[in-house]
Amino acid sequence: MSPNHRRAHRALAGAATLLLTLGMTAFGATAAVAAPAVDIAIVPGSPEGPSDFVEWNGLVYFNGFNGADQVLYSFDGTTATEVVGGGDGPPFDIYDLVVYQDKIFFAGFDGSTYPLWSWDGLEFEEISGGGDPAPTFVAELAVYDGLLYLRGFDGSDSVLYSWNGSIFEKRTGGEPAPINIFDPTVFDGKLYFAGSNGTETVLYSWADGPGFDEISGGGGGDPAPLDLFDLYVHDGILYFSGSDGGDYVLYGWDGTDFSVVNGGGDTAPTDVEDFITYNGALYFPGYDGSDYYLYSWDGTDFTQIVGGTGSAPTPDSPGNFVIYNDVLYFNGDGDVSDTLHSWDGSIFTRYAAPPFGMEDSIVYNGVLYFNAEAEDGDGIENIWSLRTAAVPELADTGVEPGISLGLAGMALIAGVALLLTTRRREAEHAN
Repeated sequence: MSPNHRRAHRALAGAATLLLTLGMTAFGATAAVAAPAVDIAIVPGSPEGPSDFVEWNGLVYFNGFNGADQVLYSFDGTTATEVVGGGDGPPFDIYDLVVYQDKIFFAGFDGSTYPLWSWDGLEFEEISGGGDPAPTFVAELAVYDGLLYLRGFDGSDSVLYSWNGSIFEKRTGGEPAPINIFDPTVFDGKLYFAGSNGTETVLYSWADGPGFDEISGGGGGDPAPLDLFDLYVHDGILYFSGSDGGDYVLYGWDGTDFSVVNGGGDTAPTDVEDFITYNGALYFPGYDGSDYYLYSWDGTDFTQIVGGTGSAPTPDSPGNFVIYNDVLYFNGDGDVSDTLHSWDGSIFTRYAAPPFGMEDSIVYNGVLYFNAEAEDGDGIENIWSLRTAAVPELADTGVEPGISLGLAGMALIAGVALLLTTRRREAEHAN
């Protein structure tokens, strides 16, 4: 590209940025709002079905389909590479990746069952170890108090195990050990999770020494919820969705009492799940009696999130949240199927499709990566990237907004004219 051509592009880009800052439509977005400029693209050559993204040793690792099986991949921001190496395996149908003791641990199929595996950058290892016999069909990996905890099958039930880098230990002590545990979450110095007591799914805690505690709550709170899920810590409270006997509502556990979360503002939603902290509040989807919308809870009030002036239509069925450059991104139904949306605290932005159906994501080297489909409903997911440039704050020039927009428009027209003139001159020179 010639210097003049580059200058034309810079002039055009500068004018577009000014227009964007002053409230014109973001390039790549369908909402007429002052959103950051966005570049969304599929990553060339990425495998199908990527998920379980974790960052380790400067790379992103995930499971992906190599044409035959779900295997371990690495990604450097440009190229996805199937991981091969020495040692055992390699395993396939892998899931639940977690970093522990400078290795990646995960569950994977060894040809007969699903044991615990590790990858140290050179070799795969099927974990056998000493202590108690190694569990099979492992899942729900979590690091707590310097140990790797997981759910594993002991031949009779799926129970809690720990791995310290050398031995497995099937955990017992305190109240009877729960089975079928899930959603392990560290809170108040303990490992909390949902688990079955043989009759109901209830809240448990584990601390080495005291052992298991089936949480029933103190005398001053609400009754303990049943069938709870999606444990999440926010502002010193353990939140989750639980049944109050009729609906699945927002519950809190403060270490002493349960509480069905109520407050002022909008009516408390039901069927809540998929929590994330954004701008100091707890965000999640909930049902208002007619559809599923985005809600927040600030410790006092519920708010059903509705966009301000210039916002894209309020999406329903939001989920799979991720925060990138201080903006909340998520998958939502904006009347054009499940497409990418964002909320910046004031307005919704709906981005031009594709991608469809974002599910899993990671922010890596200043870029948001996620899995999504290029065609709605085709079931073929690949890795996509999303880059944003922060919108600059302009100093107060004292110029009226209408004049500023006029100047920006003039700059944009000048940039286009310069670009066309440059192209015409280059074409004449070439002839």
